[in-house]
Amino acid sequence: MRLIARFMNKEQVSALVDSLRNAGFDRKDMIISDLWEEQKWENFEDAAQKAAFIKMERDRLGEVETFGDGIPEMRGKEGIIVAVETPKHESDRVQTIMRQSGAVEIVQD
Repeated sequence: MRLIARFMNKEQVSALVDSLRNAGFDRKDMIISDLWEEQKWENFEDAAQKAAFIKMERDRLGEVETFGDGIPEMRGKEGIIVAVETPKHESDRVQTIMRQSGAVEIVQD
């Protein structure tokens, strides 16, 4: 299961990452994406040449979508999102840590 939280500043994200690591979660299970700084590209070739990006598994050949755009609940919003892969039995605990760190929104993907 994946939980995605939206934060309004980097300090909150840093606190979340530290808290999750202290709770036994690995950094490799987290994706952090800044909605303010995500770039848009006209085509696949431009994206591949200009910056590293995460290609969503549901993308069709030749389409490029940023990580934040792949989450319908986060489209058009500002902030920094943190996605955490977590076992289902840990989801309540992770959501609590996200709220304590200052999440303004949490969605399950």
